Amino acid sequence: MNQAELVQRLEAYFDVQAYDERELWSEILPPGEMSVYQRFAEADFVQGTWNGLMQNSTEEIDRVYLVVFPDQTVLDTILALELERGAPGSMIFAHHPADFEESGRGFLGISEAQLEELREHAISYYCCHAPLDCHPEISTVVALAQALKLRDWEPFSQHHGGMEGVHGKVRDKSFVEFAQQLAEVTDLPYIRYNQIRFNGQPVEHVALIPGGGDDPRHLEEARDLGCDTYVTGHWWLEGDYDYAARQREVMRELVPHMPMNLLGLSHYASEMVVMRDLLPPWFRNAGIEARFIRQPDPWR
Repeated sequence: MNQAELVQRLEAYFDVQAYDERELWSEILPPGEMSVYQRFAEADFVQGTWNGLMQNSTEEIDRVYLVVFPDQTVLDTILALELERGAPGSMIFAHHPADFEESGRGFLGISEAQLEELREHAISYYCCHAPLDCHPEISTVVALAQALKLRDWEPFSQHHGGMEGVHGKVRDKSFVEFAQQLAEVTDLPYIRYNQIRFNGQPVEHVALIPGGGDDPRHLEEARDLGCDTYVTGHWWLEGDYDYAARQREVMRELVPHMPMNLLGLSHYASEMVVMRDLLPPWFRNAGIEARFIRQPDPWR
């Protein structure tokens, strides 16, 4: 398939140019790592919205790899698969332009060596961050809501011109039953104890914010909507970096005054559902094979 044709379809469907994230990633990535993107990424990407075709390595593709983060193990898996079949041309469709160590250093830029390897083996890289969080039909939160069979759900939480969260109802479940269901639909063996806060509320009205749910605004909006349970990727940041330390202090002040149950999955696990469930059929309908590549450690 012609890559330009697929990119055109993606841009139109997800309206990627409507979500400008230049400021976000310039704040997240250190200058040294940002310089790698400035050298390797397409000019329209780094000087534009930071969504869309980030690295153009081929004109023709016959496979798309779906990933949440460009984890080293994930990229190595893709490279091995492409080497095995002679690297005829493929694309990575990623939710993020950078890797993320949830239990370590936070966001990390893709290295120069990794980008060179992708280019050498005709593997392009396409990023769809905020557009995939906010799309009304195929999004990180829609996929999670559908997997949980959430009823009567409505969007909330403004994000780059769209809505990144939903809130809705679940059929009568105990907190333990609901936590078990969450783990099952996100392929987790368990939910970490430091991401669980049972506040004695029955689970009936649930708010979902996949990814990073450590913004006080998210919790306050969910509370004001009358939600009894708040589900996210992480509300308590474990990482060893300045932003994580600051957010832990914020949560220490905020959480004791929150009446809701809190459940954090992992940033990766809460956002992988759209890659697993909704995007493969979209690509098949566009005429190309798509494979979801799992991250071995959801909490790395």
